[in-house]
Amino acid sequence: MPIERKDCAAVILAGGLSRRMGRCKATLLLDGETMLQRTARCLDGFPELLISANDPALGDERGRVVPDEYPGQGPMAGLHAVMGATEKTAVLCLPCDLPFFTVEAVERLLREYGGEDALVLTDSTGRVHPLCGIYACSLRPRMGEMLEAGERRILELLRRTESRFLSPGSGISDRVFLNMNTPEEYAAVIGGGISDRMKSKSRPLSLLREKNVI
Repeated sequence: MPIERKDCAAVILAGGLSRRMGRCKATLLLDGETMLQRTARCLDGFPELLISANDPALGDERGRVVPDEYPGQGPMAGLHAVMGATEKTAVLCLPCDLPFFTVEAVERLLREYGGEDALVLTDSTGRVHPLCGIYACSLRPRMGEMLEAGERRILELLRRTESRFLSPGSGISDRVFLNMNTPEEYAAVIGGGISDRMKSKSRPLSLLREKNVI
């Protein structure tokens, strides 16, 4: 049964150090709005929007900033923190550096979620995009145990849990997963020339244990 927006908190992951970009990616401007605002538009309709970040200035009336409880430990630490800040049963997360992500991809996640530990998008080649998905808040204790043990990889979390992988479906192209990590990639997006080097941080599904992909 699909999950409704009222039962799921929307999360924007904006806590990265942006070392290669040299400045905060959440505040990059594109078409007259920041990447944070652009990502929030994809998440319209969620009663609760949380921003995983360690800079309070990124918050506004639309979204509340939640700092990491395990600073410097990557996106899993961000998810762990936001799960502790919501009473919802699950969180739908997106990173702040995907300029072409769509509402249609969000809708597909909501429609297909069936209560598993995690439902994560893959692209057409089967590569996993673990920062684009829905995670059950019941995972928070396990995340805390992993972080305490020095294990910060979300892919390892997916290996240890009942997760499912979801192809984008018809009408949603791999373009939604293109992200911006460097000034050159940002310039390519602004100029309309998408570089072949622009690839998001993803891993082949074959690196995980066999799971159902729909």
